[in-house]
Amino acid sequence: MVRRALTRLLLGVNAILLLIALSIGLQMGQVFQINPSTIVPELLAVAGVAPKPDDLTSKQWWQDEVQYRTRISQGQAYNVCLFGDSISSALGNTLGDRTFNFAISGMSSVSLIPQMQNLVTASTRCQQVIFAMGTNDACYDITNDQFVANIRQAIALAHKLSATRIIVLPAFYSTLAASRKIFLAGTVARVEEINALLREVAINEQVIMTTQGLESLYQGQELRANLTADGVHLNATGRILYRNALMKILYYPSS
Repeated sequence: MVRRALTRLLLGVNAILLLIALSIGLQMGQVFQINPSTIVPELLAVAGVAPKPDDLTSKQWWQDEVQYRTRISQGQAYNVCLFGDSISSALGNTLGDRTFNFAISGMSSVSLIPQMQNLVTASTRCQQVIFAMGTNDACYDITNDQFVANIRQAIALAHKLSATRIIVLPAFYSTLAASRKIFLAGTVARVEEINALLREVAINEQVIMTTQGLESLYQGQELRANLTADGVHLNATGRILYRNALMKILYYPSS
């Protein structure tokens, strides 16, 4: 028992020292090529910063928000329904007449499923459904198989909402600095992995996956620094570019 307690104490000290070293290095502008999967999981867990699952469905505020949106959209028919996380939620209902923005902060493919199930039960109808998911999945604790299963189920639910056009957007990149801050955002490698899974599902399910107009947000695989205040979320200029891209995708598709 004493040995076990001592081992746990040493792991905790090592984890704290590791995180302090990373923080100092990032603040000094040092470049660290670190893959979180190579860091000892026990150290991260002891430090309390291990990847966490999407537990929104257990949060009262999320339940209230979903219930509110379900009630006001019950039996309604919309031209466009947007599903996403805080990046899309920040747009508000600005995509034209008879549109509904169902995006909620913190959402991932996990919490997306019960949200959409509620809408199906409420007989909500959406002619076009657009999914802007995966950004949070890139930093949550979720397996590739579970992510793929969730997206496939979400597409099936979109059909139950009477969607005749289903669009999948890639997960958003953060700035390079944000992607290097462990668990603030998904790493570039993980975002790329999530996007590869999205492309695979889109092909197999015969739905649209597009980046039309979204390229203006990025410089390579990095969110442009002048479009964000925290490295993850879009500022006013970024939101305008994102909204313009969605308008083109929805109303003026290139293909």
